[in-house]
Amino acid sequence: MGVWAGFARPNTHTFTLNCVTSKYIVIQTGGTIGTWGTAIFSDDLASDIRGRYRDLVGDGLTGPQATDILLEEYREILDDPDAASVFWLALAATQWRCGRLEPRIQAQAIEAIDSGSDLLRWQEAPQLLFKRQAVLSKLRVALLSPQPPQKKIRKRFRNTCEWEIGEIIGYRLRSGSLVMFRVIDYYVDLGGTSPIFEVLDWIGYDIPAQEVLESAGVKIDRRGETQLAVGRVSERELPRERVLRIGMKLNPAQVLKYPLPMTLWRWLDRELEENFGLH
Repeated sequence: MGVWAGFARPNTHTFTLNCVTSKYIVIQTGGTIGTWGTAIFSDDLASDIRGRYRDLVGDGLTGPQATDILLEEYREILDDPDAASVFWLALAATQWRCGRLEPRIQAQAIEAIDSGSDLLRWQEAPQLLFKRQAVLSKLRVALLSPQPPQKKIRKRFRNTCEWEIGEIIGYRLRSGSLVMFRVIDYYVDLGGTSPIFEVLDWIGYDIPAQEVLESAGVKIDRRGETQLAVGRVSERELPRERVLRIGMKLNPAQVLKYPLPMTLWRWLDRELEENFGLH
């Protein structure tokens, strides 16, 4: 279980994971790697732009302010003919759906459609090219039609972590057994800050003495991994009744390395059982 984070795939634009998911599959279907279909948002870059725009507006910025930030953040992308069309189409589609389509973005998206620049990357897959043409035709009609009323965009939850590097965190499994994590670093992205743990090679029912944990090694999972990032996508997802701050700090046995497996708190018991043999 889990996804790999902190890497960029070859021949793609670097992207940031906005949230943690249980599965991440990339299929090369005829466009660029990082594109898994012909729909506007079946693309890593397009999805990132949609999420970033909504986050900025949700944080209280106006639509034009959010747009200005995106134009600055993605200015290198806009110099790439293949990627630029993805940017304009994704941003225009997002703004239209949110009732915030700006004329400057509308014009760029229509130009990308009418010029055929977006279709160049689909030339080697005629069947997919036809489907993409249909998608663009539908989007063009929408962008030139009255947009929906302006929608309120909620501020997105961002994870936080108050634990310190080296802090020992106890975690009570559903079985009642207690396992111990040591914080070695943090994973930070647009979704907030998540702890990165090493799992100590110890399991019991009561909090052990410090000298016991000092001598405990680090467990290696069935994939050969020794680090695990654990995130959440809502405040209530952290099972506080099963998470114990025991007031103990020990120097981490290792430093952060990428790639690393990631999971969510809601899946942690299964992750520990399947990959670490803890139950």
